[in-house]
Amino acid sequence: MCGIAGIHGAGDVEAMVRRIAHRGPDDEGVYREGPVQLAVRRLAVIDLETGHQPLSSPSGRLWIAFNGELFTFLELRRELEGKGHRFRTRSDTEVVAAAYEQWGADCLGRFVGMFAFAIWDGRQLFLARDRLGEKPLFYARQGGRFLFASEIKALLAEVPPEPNLDERFAVLEAAVEPETLFKSIYSLEPGHWLRYDGREVEVRRYWDLPEGPVDARPEAELAEELRALLAESVRLRLRSDVPIGLFLSGGLDSALLGALARPRVVFTCRLPYGSAFDEHEHARAVAQALEAEQVCVTVTARDFARELPRIVWHLDQPIATASSAAEFALARAAREHVKVALGGQGADEIFGGYVRYVLLAEERRLAEADLLRDYHPLARALWGPDAFTDPAARYFRLLRRGQGAEAGLDTVRRLFARPGSLVDHMGAADLALTFPSLILMNDRAAAAYGLENRTPYLDHRVVEFAFRLPAEAKVRGLTTKAVLRRAARGLVPDAVVDRRDKKGLGLPVGRWLAGELRPLADELAASLGRRGIEITPAHDRGEFDRTLFTKVSLELWFRTFIDRGGESPLS
Repeated sequence: MCGIAGIHGAGDVEAMVRRIAHRGPDDEGVYREGPVQLAVRRLAVIDLETGHQPLSSPSGRLWIAFNGELFTFLELRRELEGKGHRFRTRSDTEVVAAAYEQWGADCLGRFVGMFAFAIWDGRQLFLARDRLGEKPLFYARQGGRFLFASEIKALLAEVPPEPNLDERFAVLEAAVEPETLFKSIYSLEPGHWLRYDGREVEVRRYWDLPEGPVDARPEAELAEELRALLAESVRLRLRSDVPIGLFLSGGLDSALLGALARPRVVFTCRLPYGSAFDEHEHARAVAQALEAEQVCVTVTARDFARELPRIVWHLDQPIATASSAAEFALARAAREHVKVALGGQGADEIFGGYVRYVLLAEERRLAEADLLRDYHPLARALWGPDAFTDPAARYFRLLRRGQGAEAGLDTVRRLFARPGSLVDHMGAADLALTFPSLILMNDRAAAAYGLENRTPYLDHRVVEFAFRLPAEAKVRGLTTKAVLRRAARGLVPDAVVDRRDKKGLGLPVGRWLAGELRPLADELAASLGRRGIEITPAHDRGEFDRTLFTKVSLELWFRTFIDRGGESPLS
């Protein structure tokens, strides 16, 4: 985990990188050559002594600013040494630089890791981001200059903040990449690289989800291979020169990681607000089975109100997921014990873990059943006029949060047109539209406290395996993650493998904002209304409706970034 920033042209790169000093509390470095300035704030995890950045390639022909981890750097280093490269450090950063020197942009296909980096070769800048977007990277062109950074707030040291906000925001409560909520500031999308030669920006995709063929082997064989893939992914992500822990919920995903990693300490959020929110007892049973120390954190309404302005500043955007305060509290607690933590992000999207997958899959099964073939009008009389219609539009309806323009529907239609099963289509849509906000929050919560998150399920080999599975290996009737459950059997307690009532990490934000925090919520919502912005929910989500939370966080975002330029959090 590091923070990187750079400018091609005039400007103060040190002012930019100061705004993201929290990403790298261990070291700072700046490199200037010709029209280019590179800067890095470093969190030292690999090669604590000689990994200072920015860093030159072994030949000295190019310079790199690197954020993330190349988990296979030892294997690549040996291969590169066989080709004549000589190394001065033990860092993975130097291996990335040498790999680019050897293979150019094709080096990205050889990497197993999470990364966002910039390389200057004396003629052009080359930027790249990992396949699933675990590490962020943003860029802008302004006044003949090209600027990039790990977080948008760093760019705002040089680029005036202008909101890129219209009725599309209400639909997904986020921008759709490559756009951001700031005009003229873009996200380099996952699985893409960028070149800038001082005149033109060229962006290309280097990786995408596979489109088949379906792996038709028996499920027992698939489960065996999946267990081996995850074991290898965890093994690589345990490479570190500092202690490693685990974020542990009460569910299958983190429990399986714990069984494979055997961490010394695990971190759980305990929420005494009933079974809809609290899974502490399930997590405690797993921690005991792992013989790991369990550190628990609790978030109260008062904690939420105090921390939310700072969280919005770290996020750079008003992400309205109710888990944000819990994620930040867990990261803060983890940093008191370890410098790296494993987490289960991505498993739901790639293995079919969300209840909405079951809902649409069951609807399509009924739509295609012989018994109901001639009774679709009758079914629509019971279930509504949209039942059994276009699956892409139906899924978009499940994703959308508020009323407004159908931003994102074209993306869903495009992904549903790919080869593959309906469950794969839903997972691909999530990875494109909802997952970017979740993985960004994961990155920012850790970065806020000088912690590094590692996510074994997002190893691209695991993801590619998952998107070649037959649909029934993911969702089978009312069972989600079928093959993952089978892979976990014998490693994870049966009570966890067989759970069907798993809840996502969430907080009773709606209850708080309607109750003890109502004065604060009313003031912020009214202020947003005076800006001429209205947020209307698309449909009733009961206690988990987050419309008021969206208004509160959006007004805090305006006050922090548009009114004040984002230099620091609101006090």
